[in-house]
Amino acid sequence: MALSISQSNAYAQSLSYPCSIVLKPVNKIPNISGTALITKVKKPYTEQPGSPVRERTGVGIYADWMPQPSNFGDYDQYEGFAQIPGEISWRFKMYPVKEDQPSWFGGSPWVGKFDEISAELSPETIVSLRLSNSRTNRLGPAVLQFTLKRCAE
Repeated sequence: MALSISQSNAYAQSLSYPCSIVLKPVNKIPNISGTALITKVKKPYTEQPGSPVRERTGVGIYADWMPQPSNFGDYDQYEGFAQIPGEISWRFKMYPVKEDQPSWFGGSPWVGKFDEISAELSPETIVSLRLSNSRTNRLGPAVLQFTLKRCAE
């Protein structure tokens, strides 16, 4: 009985926006680090002037000192991934950032965002950076991730 009460309390908590979280490495990989910004965005329904506005939730990810995805196997890119466990998930492409002076010890930054989330996110929502194969559309394991528990009011 106590377990179901604490679970329903967790889902009853609302998130405070904007919120940022540090994405933690899933495995011990030297230097990798990331952050996610979760915020509400107001977007017009159409590109027409005077279009009504709708509110959506956006998730943006910045990850740095990332090895090439191929270092982990048959992967050629990273994808951002947000998931309300057992309900719904969103995946979005990440893009490598070209640096004028790359780090001498390797790795590169990757960025991406998705701002079309209409579902209400919960503290149990998981945000992660995952490996991906663009040719097969196969999503691989998470490299960085964390929940939105720290965003709860």
